[in-house]
This record gives sequence, C-alpha cells and structure tokens, in this order.
Amino acid sequence: MNSFPRRDGRKPGFRAAALPMLLGLMVGACTFDPDDRCGPHQKIYGDNESCVCVEGAALTATGCVPCGEHEVAGSASCVCASGYSRSAEGAACEPVPQGFGAACSADQPCSDATYGHCQPAASETGYCTSVGCASSSECSGGYACDLSASPSVCKRPPLGQGKSCVSASDCAGSEATFCETFMVHQCLVQNCTLSPNDCFEGWVCMDLSMFGLPNLCTPGSAP
Repeated sequence: MNSFPRRDGRKPGFRAAALPMLLGLMVGACTFDPDDRCGPHQKIYGDNESCVCVEGAALTATGCVPCGEHEVAGSASCVCASGYSRSAEGAACEPVPQGFGAACSADQPCSDATYGHCQPAASETGYCTSVGCASSSECSGGYACDLSASPSVCKRPPLGQGKSCVSASDCAGSEATFCETFMVHQCLVQNCTLSPNDCFEGWVCMDLSMFGLPNLCTPGSAP
C-alpha cells in the first residue's frame, strides 16, 4: 500500500516528510478539492492524513496505476504475481516454467535440467534457478543476474520486499522485515551494506541512522 501527501497541503512531521524524499518518491502538487481529496485509484488512509493507492494498484512516477491480470503492486510499478513472469518489458505475465523457483535442499535437489541449481536462501530451504547468465534479461520471474557469483546465477528478489504493511508483524517471516509506516507502508530489507551495495538489483542501501533507523534498501540505483 503506497501513500501520497494530502491535497489540502497539510505538512507531516519532519521525520515523516524526510523519509519519502530519501526513498525517492516524487509527488506533484495538487489543488485541494474537499470532495476529491485523493487522486485516481487512491483512498484516504486510516488517520485521514494521507492518500494511498487502492488495493490492486501500484505507486508509479505518474501516480497510482491499476495492476492487470496476474500482476500485483510492486515498489514502483505493477509486477508479476508469484508463479508468473514476463518475457520482456511491457509483456503480459505468463506462468513460469515448471521447476523454476521450486524449493530445494541438499536432500531435495532440483530435478529440472534448465533450473537445476539449488541457490541457498536466508531460510533453510533454497530455491531452484539457473546459472551462467550474462545479464538479468536472461533471468525469468523478476530474478536478477548476480555476476559476482561464480558461476553467475539468477537470484530471486528478497521475499516480502515491497509487501504492504501497517506494522512489523506484517513483515515477519520474510526477508524484508522492516515496515516503513510513514509514507510507503511497505516491507523493506534492513541492515544492508552501503559499500558494496548488497541490495537487490534496482534497489540501493541508504544510511538512515540520522533518523534513528537501520540501513534500508530503497528503490534506486547505486552511484
């Protein structure tokens, strides 16, 4: 669930205002309309202080956009739901190949020839994926090519990253355990390293210690 400032121009507290700026959120100025305080595909969030995207819509640079078939709201756009992937940018979400992303371990190896590598994960159970990629365009299901590994491997996004939340309990049991409750209301990966940036591709580690917060992976690219 993603959040915007209200159209009536009320200013949130410093901490709440600073975080959206650091997360790279870009919101255009609006004229206040008492009968239409939120933009298209938005609704008033609980405390009546901000507007958020409605369920099934994602926050983008141009506002809230409804997600299509087999899509869910991601950090900055609609992304394919679990079990689906795109063959190219803008293409429809199609079912991923059998065996891709399947749970695996030393006692339960991957059986598919293409996705025969068992990649370790934060949990005890790994997942089946492919190796030998040259770029992320060769990876399915939103996975990204990790060229620092030998051999290179298609790695999945952190589980739970970008999931809507209202408290830390909503992020528990995932790999993105910090609930950002000031503006974006999303589960984020915490305790990342600044150099080298160890966030997933398309995310950058940000030092938020001045706000009393841990380092967080936020949408963006490392400099």
